[in-house]
Amino acid sequence: MKDNHQSKKTLLWTTCMFLCIVICFDIVSLIIPDRQFSETENRMLAGPPEITGEGLIDGGFGEDTAKYLSDQFAYRDTWASMSFFVRHTIFHQNEMNGVYIGSDGYLMLIPSEYDPDALRQKLDAVNLVAKKYIHVNQCISVIPNAAAIMRNKLPEYARKSGQIQKIREINDSLHGIKTCDVSGTFRQHRDEELYYHTDHIWTTYGAYLAFREIAPMLHIDPDSFSYTIQRVSESFDGTLASKSGCHQYKDVIEIYAPKKETPVSVHYSEIDGMKGTIYESSFLSTKDQYAVFLGGNHPMVTIRTTAGTDRTLLLIKDSYANCFVQFLLPYFDQIILIDPRYCFDTVDMIITQNDVTDLLYLYNADTFMTDTSLTDFLTFSSSQDEE
Repeated sequence: MKDNHQSKKTLLWTTCMFLCIVICFDIVSLIIPDRQFSETENRMLAGPPEITGEGLIDGGFGEDTAKYLSDQFAYRDTWASMSFFVRHTIFHQNEMNGVYIGSDGYLMLIPSEYDPDALRQKLDAVNLVAKKYIHVNQCISVIPNAAAIMRNKLPEYARKSGQIQKIREINDSLHGIKTCDVSGTFRQHRDEELYYHTDHIWTTYGAYLAFREIAPMLHIDPDSFSYTIQRVSESFDGTLASKSGCHQYKDVIEIYAPKKETPVSVHYSEIDGMKGTIYESSFLSTKDQYAVFLGGNHPMVTIRTTAGTDRTLLLIKDSYANCFVQFLLPYFDQIILIDPRYCFDTVDMIITQNDVTDLLYLYNADTFMTDTSLTDFLTFSSSQDEE
């Protein structure tokens, strides 16, 4: 009886201490000003939810409140690291917040679920653009994510992504546009540094291998220029490290600079003035070191060069293309990069106003299959044309 009473007393004290800690952190969270952006996670944080009748009825207010409290919880980043240590080290869990904890220090994004109907609409829109602008050399390359290529580094129970088969189906459904599947080449090089350990992005080396595969579609000889490889960081800690709380590995970032320099002028749509380089070295001292390439994502980036080829490339892309564009500089007089997630122009306007000769869609598979902004960017102009 005495032992049972002591156990109950210990449990009571433990429960009270835990509740006190939670209450204290809730109070601190209310006192500390809200943060708008998390540099660690490289994303905007949820703000206070708006109270509406519709939100109260459909449960949206509750969901928004939960997101707000989670994002603004005091010392969120520290708790994430502690949670990883407990769950991975003590309970041997290898899946954290949508991230697989793989071998050799690799963190890999768990493939997202996608809407087949939304994907079909996107492919239909790509086909419509291909049909309308038959005079433009149009190409697409959907890049598999790390979990699809480096299955040998995944946890034993990890489900198969099916991405490689899906990429084949995507390519088979496109008409009037050249397709490039780099899956075979990436599988051959899967034991090399194709992807960052701490981020879902490919490395510059991975982008270079893809460039060699894509180049023939763009009528480019990939061996016509050689590169000087410059290591600009050895401390990159990417978004998957932040999501999982695992900060046990630091990545290397490299720049491939053509030995024969091509002078450039770069204009960002939301920033006044021109720049003479595609590299933004100031980001190397921030959390988002990958933004050394083009300063991160922008609605539109216009790069003019002295290549003297009379060619203009429209590159419709996600963040994978940010480190890829450096390989294209010697081959085009103008390169226009569009990120449909942030751009509200139309593909018709851009092609016609800039005398586009070549068009390349470059996406990682997870974004291409789940994000709907590309469909909006392409179909808006198509429907407008039909009217």
